[in-house]
Amino acid sequence: MTLNPIQPNQNAATMNRTNGWSCLACLLAATTLGLAWVNAGEPVGPSPEAEGQLLSALGSFKAHIEGKHTLDANQLEAHKAIIDKHRDLFGKTRAVIQAAFDLVRTYETVNGPLWVAHPGFRRVRRDGKLVPPANDIHWTIFQVMQHIMDRVYTAENLTRYADLLNGFRFQCASNFPGPCPQPADPDQTYTVPIYASYPDTWGWPTQGDGPGTFARKPTGTYLAPGSIATVTVPASLVGKGYKVRVGAHSWDFENRPNVLRLYRVSLVYDINSTETKVANPLGGGIYIEVPWLAAGGVVNVQIRNAVRAPFFSAKSFYRTSLDEWRNKERKHPAPWADFESDKYMCTVPRVWIYNLDDPVTLMNKWDLAMDTINDLMGFPRLRGKQTMYDVVDLQLRGSAFFPGWPTGNHRGSPIRDDCYGYASSCLVRGPEHAPDFEFHEQGHAYFFPKFKGETESTVNLLHVAVLHKGFGYDLDEAFRRSRSGYNRPFCTLDNTAVEWMTSLNFVNKQPMTAAEKAYQLKGHAKFVDIARLFGWDKLGQFWYSFTSEYEKTGKVPAREIPTDAGLLRLSKAVGVDIRPLFHFWGLPPQDAPALAAAMANAQLKPSAKICDTLMHYKALVPRDNQAFRDFARKWWGRQPSPQGHTTERDHAHYWDQYTDKTATLIQNTVQEI
Repeated sequence: MTLNPIQPNQNAATMNRTNGWSCLACLLAATTLGLAWVNAGEPVGPSPEAEGQLLSALGSFKAHIEGKHTLDANQLEAHKAIIDKHRDLFGKTRAVIQAAFDLVRTYETVNGPLWVAHPGFRRVRRDGKLVPPANDIHWTIFQVMQHIMDRVYTAENLTRYADLLNGFRFQCASNFPGPCPQPADPDQTYTVPIYASYPDTWGWPTQGDGPGTFARKPTGTYLAPGSIATVTVPASLVGKGYKVRVGAHSWDFENRPNVLRLYRVSLVYDINSTETKVANPLGGGIYIEVPWLAAGGVVNVQIRNAVRAPFFSAKSFYRTSLDEWRNKERKHPAPWADFESDKYMCTVPRVWIYNLDDPVTLMNKWDLAMDTINDLMGFPRLRGKQTMYDVVDLQLRGSAFFPGWPTGNHRGSPIRDDCYGYASSCLVRGPEHAPDFEFHEQGHAYFFPKFKGETESTVNLLHVAVLHKGFGYDLDEAFRRSRSGYNRPFCTLDNTAVEWMTSLNFVNKQPMTAAEKAYQLKGHAKFVDIARLFGWDKLGQFWYSFTSEYEKTGKVPAREIPTDAGLLRLSKAVGVDIRPLFHFWGLPPQDAPALAAAMANAQLKPSAKICDTLMHYKALVPRDNQAFRDFARKWWGRQPSPQGHTTERDHAHYWDQYTDKTATLIQNTVQEI
């Protein structure tokens, strides 16, 4: 036995394969997973003992399903424990792959596919851990299928065991990611141009951007479950970190209690040759993943033995015409469709779009929305990859909405055709129809600096800008639509000011708390006032000053803006002293004399527009108890409850306590500011 010359920390043997197997046991003892090295580093498989245990467990489950040998609860759990223990051996030998495939096929033949003949799973959380169903054959099959996905489908196995992998599919693919026919002609080759570059552009890395990330490029092709496709790229892309992805749904759902699909359904293959074989037992869209800082330019990619998927390209170098879309692209049979411009991208179920007539206008609208939010945040309109990428999935990727590239905030099924081919989702109707979370989460994705306590409030400003600046909506409508629960005509900027002025903190001359700002209109109202009085460009200049500093220094700014420094910076961007307006909205200076001196030194003068605005707000204060009750009932849509959140509790307190003296106190506070 000699040291392995390729990996010196592992054992290796030089022996004749035909007569050297008796030496295998001594080799296995020294390796982590029971792998021996033969002839200068070639792996020969798992230990006979480990493989035997795994094969026995897989075979026992198969016999149990067939009714040949019934396992009791303890035996089921014991065999499942063996499978989990040896999960790293899935894909190591022909025998294990064959046994795992046979088990899944047998289960699907006898019981029907998961999520088709059986509902999904619900795991309960105990002691901080998600606990699966006990002694459950369906859950065991789920785990076996996940082990197959994670460990069998590798580039090496596609070469070594092509005869096994070719034709094997999970029948649950008919539920998700959806049914797809086999290619009519397996020798048919499709060619598509992609932009194989991912440059570093102005500003700090945002969500899903920067080192270690990839730009995803649709090819308009789809791998049918059970097939093996060949992706051909130019030699210039080989060995440079490019990858082929099969399946757009790249979020891992292992931490979700509801199990509506396999945790991991997307597979990635390195491009180490001009030809790359790819497979996935679920099937999936075929994409090229371009690594950060790659500079491949526009290249042609060819895909053989795949099915066409609906694909609308609005890229600068490749545009789908309306005629092509209406008469060809939207009719392709794959279950998922891709829409891509240089600025925005989404992947949606085909059942959402087969009656969508005008994707040209749709993508122009999304591009306008991307321009608007990048202008506001101080980033360039054209970035290294799309600013946003939305992917529809069966469930949210987290316990709430989250930022991401791709996002995971839109739910939908590839087989639920209940919208007549044209869904109501903003992804296919346009950003002016977006729910509040769409741009709220993208606000988080920018990682932009905010004043203290405003993490969950300033991000709502993007939605207002998109609707008002981008699409010309009335400012009050754009403002109230930026948060759900306020979509009533009464919820205007003026009435938001009244809501804040009639809170206990305003009456008591206290700052607005983070809890009063988060997810509420008054949290970002001060910025909307700036936009109304001085224009959106002033706010864009404010945040551009931060990205500009980053480009000069290479230092990402702190997420929290010091109050006085922020007030001075924003005043410089606007060109006037904005202190009174922000003080009114609950953000007073920390060191008033020092900040006043800094304003004077910067020659920033008071603004008549701000003064007029505050006097206008002062005139809106409810004059007596009846006026206050009328306002509160209209604002909340009911009598405010003492169990309500922040300001609603304050209004419940004032329901009987508010008087003309309260009104005078509020007006005096505004006058002092």
